[in-house]
Amino acid sequence: MDGAGEPKRIMKITSINRRESDEYNLELNTEPKLGQAVFDHFQLQAAQVPRLKSIAFSKLENSGLILHTGALLDSVNSEGLASLIEDLLTEAESIVARDFAAARQETNSQENRKNSIIEAAAKKLGIPIV
Repeated sequence: MDGAGEPKRIMKITSINRRESDEYNLELNTEPKLGQAVFDHFQLQAAQVPRLKSIAFSKLENSGLILHTGALLDSVNSEGLASLIEDLLTEAESIVARDFAAARQETNSQENRKNSIIEAAAKKLGIPIV
């Protein structure tokens, strides 16, 4: 469970898109689908992981996570790589969800303040709100 009492979503790599992959690049499909904001946070985190320094990541619109190895894939140390990437994706998704919740809470607070001011003005002026 996360701090809000909701179950923590976990990003899972579900498959490799064979059509969009080759011997140097892999497109990984994820569940849930990888959004741009999650990808952006993932890239920031991946840049801090020494093991991932030799791999570039990208995402095109409507694509999964694309790994660019710069070397033949069979020469890349892939031991535990999927789990590492899933952990970073999950953390990135958590950051995006927290940011979204905080922004929604701020919007609600602003709306409540605005409504309070309007209601007070209507009461003082003795006129209805429509």
